[in-house]
Amino acid sequence: MDNDRNRKIEEILRSLDGSQKVSMPAFFYTRLKARMEKSIDSDTQKSWLLRPVFAAIILAVVLLINGLVIFSNETGKETATNDADTLQSIAAEYSLNDVSTVYDLNQDK
Repeated sequence: MDNDRNRKIEEILRSLDGSQKVSMPAFFYTRLKARMEKSIDSDTQKSWLLRPVFAAIILAVVLLINGLVIFSNETGKETATNDADTLQSIAAEYSLNDVSTVYDLNQDK
């Protein structure tokens, strides 16, 4: 059994005798390094949006727009009275103000 095991090990080791050293293409490491540096540069170009200064500027612009919209509606009281007048005219047009009309729902005929 020990002899059979040693024979298999020797056979495996002899199979490696004909192997040759692997050769790399010319300038492989130079190209690899250039590709890695390019990916690092492209990542830094996208990261400027994530900096706190730009986030603060975007937040300030959004708050400024919200403030302008809220405070620009100073005529809100005038439009409320105009809206009430409009509603009254619609109600008068369709006779919705007439509360004297009584309908008899329990008509016995």
